[in-house]
Amino acid sequence: MLAIIVKLQPNTYIIMNSFVATFKKTNTDTFTADRHGNMPFIGKVLAGTSTGSIINGTMFQSDNLIENKAYLCYNEQLDYKGKAITHCRIITEISSLELPALMSQLGKGTLVKAATE
Repeated sequence: MLAIIVKLQPNTYIIMNSFVATFKKTNTDTFTADRHGNMPFIGKVLAGTSTGSIINGTMFQSDNLIENKAYLCYNEQLDYKGKAITHCRIITEISSLELPALMSQLGKGTLVKAATE
């Protein structure tokens, strides 16, 4: 999926296939640290629809992202060692002033799990 931003009129945009999420570092045994010792960050989808909201801990930190801040994100499908994975990409940080309008535009936050074969 790609994020498509369509300009309707000055200062009015529609964001398709995007979602808003806040992220928190996981500390459960379900996940393991990456090769740099960083645990992944799990997103809580606040608005829009996501097919995956996990971000590698090293990438999260190297991008100077902050836990519990709201971010506009999108998902893309990547091939990793012959297996299709859903990757969560962050577009930009969302301010508390922008959040209500995006939540209204994108609708209820939903995490959709892909069907397994």
